[in-house]
Amino acid sequence: MGSPLSPVISNVVMEKLEQECRLQLEEKGIHLKLYRRYVDDCMCIARREHIQTIVDTFNSFHDRLQFTVEMEVGGKIKFLDMMLERADDQINTSWLPKHSNGRYLDYTSKSPFQHKQNTAIALIDRAIKLTCGAKREETLKQATQILERNNYPSWFIQKLKRLRIHKHYNTLEADNRTTLPQKYVSAPYVPGLSEKLRKVLRKNDVTLASRPQNKIKNQIFSKLKDPIPPGKQKNVVYCIPCGADEKVYIGQTKRMLEVRVAEHKNDCRGRNPKSGLAVHKMEEGHIFNFDQVKILDRIQDQATRNIAEVFHIKKRGEDLTVNLQRECGNFNSAYNGLLAQLRRQP
Repeated sequence: MGSPLSPVISNVVMEKLEQECRLQLEEKGIHLKLYRRYVDDCMCIARREHIQTIVDTFNSFHDRLQFTVEMEVGGKIKFLDMMLERADDQINTSWLPKHSNGRYLDYTSKSPFQHKQNTAIALIDRAIKLTCGAKREETLKQATQILERNNYPSWFIQKLKRLRIHKHYNTLEADNRTTLPQKYVSAPYVPGLSEKLRKVLRKNDVTLASRPQNKIKNQIFSKLKDPIPPGKQKNVVYCIPCGADEKVYIGQTKRMLEVRVAEHKNDCRGRNPKSGLAVHKMEEGHIFNFDQVKILDRIQDQATRNIAEVFHIKKRGEDLTVNLQRECGNFNSAYNGLLAQLRRQP
């Protein structure tokens, strides 16, 4: 779980499962009139006396993959966010909200207006697209009630309903519309400022994507994953303090930090002057506090990480670091004023 490959592998397994199981069912003389699957939710139409055999066949694929069955009641059955209903020779669909009384993004919250608009559009679109024509008015009424319970004004809901109905029913106009590739930029949401900034950027064909900073998960819920220990982290800029004076060694590595620290220890023991840290140990006899190593930055890109290393050396001051001259690199003098201001900050 959590890996980008998880949904791909899961889908491959399910495809293999359904291919083998449907082949076994065909060999038993059981034909599925309809079979549809979304991730691991399957729907099929078959004779009632064959249902148990179908379930047993699917459950026999693997001990850890066990399916449960839900039969239709009164000619109706739930599937995903829809209610399917038999009507003569066809199946009518209607949107079935999972959280009809639940909370959505409140209209009075201090969130970007675009987020509120998208919340309303998502509900209205589901009511339109997942419902057959005979029941569409009923599901649109449900969407309206849900939005009203979350303080969305009636004029706003009605306006969006007109726009979305026009969009979905006037397909010819939508198909002829050409869209140009857009540029996006993300920034924290600041009420009042973000709206003005969005208008300015829109004139230059740039779309501002606002993101809220104050999230419930950051205030209430703890992180699901344990933090990675500093020694196990990669692509970092780090510093190691000297135990005898105020000087530090600043370096960078793309490997695990503990591997690079172990190399520094070996250089000190073997008197190998590969870095300014080892040279300082050899010349001054000082012992570095390797257990107090500190991560200054985490940067994936190698070139950017090299620049960050030099920046931290210059910010600290070359007289307070033990880095060699070749480790300090070239740094444009135009940044000297900025570095001086940063050094004065506590």
